[in-house]
Amino acid sequence: MGDIEGTFLICKSGRPYLDPVSPDEPRVPNTVLVALRERAGLSQQDLADELTSLAATRYGKYPQITRKTIGRWERGEVVWPQPFYRRLLADFFGCAGDELGFRRPLHSRSEPERTDSLPAPLSFASSPAATEPHVGRNQDEWRRIRSALGRHRRALAVLAESLYRDHSVRAFENTGAISTPAWIPAEPVPLDAITLKLDSAVAEPTITGEEPESAPVRPLATPDARYRRYHDAIRDLAAPRLFENRLCFRLLGIDWTQPSMQFAQMGFFDAMDTNEALAHEFAAHHLAIDGDTESVMPRASMRRLAFRKLVADPFDLSRRPLMGAIGTLTIRGGGSPSVVLHQRDSASVAGGGGMVHLLPAGIFQPSSVLPAAVAADFSIWRNIQREFAEELLGHDEYDGSGRPIRYDKLEPFTTMDSALRDGHIRVSCLGVTLDALTLAGDILTVTIIAPDTYDELFANAVDNNSEGSVPARAFPFEENTLRWLSESNRLSPGAAAALHLAWTHRKHLID
Repeated sequence: MGDIEGTFLICKSGRPYLDPVSPDEPRVPNTVLVALRERAGLSQQDLADELTSLAATRYGKYPQITRKTIGRWERGEVVWPQPFYRRLLADFFGCAGDELGFRRPLHSRSEPERTDSLPAPLSFASSPAATEPHVGRNQDEWRRIRSALGRHRRALAVLAESLYRDHSVRAFENTGAISTPAWIPAEPVPLDAITLKLDSAVAEPTITGEEPESAPVRPLATPDARYRRYHDAIRDLAAPRLFENRLCFRLLGIDWTQPSMQFAQMGFFDAMDTNEALAHEFAAHHLAIDGDTESVMPRASMRRLAFRKLVADPFDLSRRPLMGAIGTLTIRGGGSPSVVLHQRDSASVAGGGGMVHLLPAGIFQPSSVLPAAVAADFSIWRNIQREFAEELLGHDEYDGSGRPIRYDKLEPFTTMDSALRDGHIRVSCLGVTLDALTLAGDILTVTIIAPDTYDELFANAVDNNSEGSVPARAFPFEENTLRWLSESNRLSPGAAAALHLAWTHRKHLID
């Protein structure tokens, strides 16, 4: 078969027409295709040879693509090559067909009908996207990186911290947590002293995760298109056990001078589309994977992190949606205080799997989408209570689908409220930090519970829950234990920061 991209074709009328640019359309060079070729270090002839070889070895086709064919595509003389050529290029460069820089003609026309004397056009039989070879390979590579990301989150977060040296907090360096002085109060702030504000008319964030800069971490869904957002790929290719688009509260601002926090509303998947996309991009360029061997590179670089560059200042909360997660360091008080931590299972949660995290910890969100529940649950304390019930006592997940919770009628909420009023439970906020890998936020709190109250509340604590295992015994809240936990290199950034801040303020927190 000859170079059909440069030949005359026959219309139904019998008159020939040439496939290139319509007379009314300006000729625009395809700079995207040129960049793809040059990035691969190929001349036009090299690319023609590679494509001809690929067509033969993978598809049993012999189009004999020439340097002239490549030149016409790059100069814009042919704006919309035949489907096989677009698919072949996408396969070779490992991208979607709509990322090759070609433009659909402004004046589209039907595919020309050919006479029996002309060879049939090259085409594929229709089949599911997953059976397309380069789509399948691209999705497999995406799964491989996501799986490795789950195994190396903590090490990658520590490495990513070096990208934000101006926001690395000396007290908890090399933990993967970053913050800014405006987000960490001079001393813990009692929870009842903080005013929460919910803004119902706030501008949408600038960045959503659909931008071209995030395209490399969104795998191919079909030969011609990538998944629209990162959460779509998680849902189809690597769905954890807990993965629902719940209503959440979006953090907009913090003011410790007159303690207050400002929030709006967002969806859980909005955070996945930025946080997990950032983590995937970082892992793709900072994990060395050779067969079964995986290692984290020694130095971090922003050079190829296009999406992270787009996000820019991680503390500019107008640019991206920051989901407010509440992590609570629970301390059983008394003469020998102790803490309990949580091993999160990568197969059960969409973010933060594989690390030892605070217990309880959960997204700041209402227990139901009903307006009465949204109003009642816009409370950090209510969120902490529900997480205690779910994570330590094994209650069913308050998944947003039920009626508003009767906190004044149900246990353990009534006992907790009573203990809070009587001073047997004291709750303070330690500040807000970000995970340097995902740029996800942690509203860090500490709950001090009197020994008798703790033992009564959690006499029937479970050994595991839907997100992972709970250690059978608490860890002593003492310097040697905290040092051991830190040196274990398993603490999540939020847990490491909370433990450090609580230890720093221990005299203020524990009588």
